[in-house]
Amino acid sequence: MYSCNNVKPELTREQLVELVTREVIRFTGGEPEPPGDKTGLPAALVIGSADKLPSHIAAMYDLHTLQEMADADDVARFEKIYIMELTLSELADIALGRDVHAAGRAVIAGLLSGKEIFLLDCALGFRRNSATVSRAFIQMLEGYVRTLQSFGITLVSGQTPVDKYAPGDLPEGIVTEGLAMKMAADSQNPLILLKKGTVITPSAKDVFLHAGKIIEFV
Repeated sequence: MYSCNNVKPELTREQLVELVTREVIRFTGGEPEPPGDKTGLPAALVIGSADKLPSHIAAMYDLHTLQEMADADDVARFEKIYIMELTLSELADIALGRDVHAAGRAVIAGLLSGKEIFLLDCALGFRRNSATVSRAFIQMLEGYVRTLQSFGITLVSGQTPVDKYAPGDLPEGIVTEGLAMKMAADSQNPLILLKKGTVITPSAKDVFLHAGKIIEFV
């Protein structure tokens, strides 16, 4: 998994050559090409602040914002779409297929065009307040997120139990009540991702339920 600071898509041969060339020029003290010159790079649409996009990703694409889109058909020229910011109304409207916002129009047009779309978890600001917000409300919002995933949008999460705990820390792939209590206390994210095949004891399920955590196997 990766987060807003750790996205690792595959490089094409041309992009790899471009990056290597830039590093060689920098290492040898040569003059790098102007920062704004991205001639020949594939175009990508960024919904939200492009500054949040990791620098190595930004270097691979000719980035554009929603303000630069002429209309929904304009999304055809983008290779990928990165969602860095999303309001609650935009999240709900996209999940319900409504294109009343600029972000919704772009995402829905991207879905209809078969574009690769990435929703980074930094766009889901409501997760940062999950400890103080109604559990039912959070679960409703997480339902919208799962709907977007069912549409084919890739959720780019930060830390998950699979990342946080080494295999040896999960005894025989079983999440016990004690481990569930630790995981629930350590994570501010209402979504708990577990490796497929992991067994959760009934008491551990109760812990996650009372903590307002949603379990998803990956």
